Amino acid sequence: MGKKSGFTSAEIEEIKRLYLKEGRSILQIPKILGKGSENSVRNALYKAKVKNASEERTKLDRFKPEQTYGNITLIKKLTKSKKLRYHVRCSCGYEFDIDPFRLTLPENHKDRVTACQRCNES
Repeated sequence: MGKKSGFTSAEIEEIKRLYLKEGRSILQIPKILGKGSENSVRNALYKAKVKNASEERTKLDRFKPEQTYGNITLIKKLTKSKKLRYHVRCSCGYEFDIDPFRLTLPENHKDRVTACQRCNES
């Protein structure tokens, strides 16, 4: 099963964990793993016989103003943006806009953001 879908058995278990326990969407999982696509993740879940049962899945907490991730605090949701974006403030006072999904990535992920560019340079 693991070879045909392009995922190893360990990766399929990680996909199941992300989907069921953390409540990640099928779109987010390939970005977190750094491998695959929406369809390959959907197929892996289908082959692993994971149903889209809402009672099994954990829902992700919605992003809300004043939530803090590392040194970054969400200020307000940007309404004119096509994608979900928030205006945020770093603990140093620098403000910028970001996709809040990047704040929730695993610790060692290359796209994870925990501080502003100014703090990361120091």
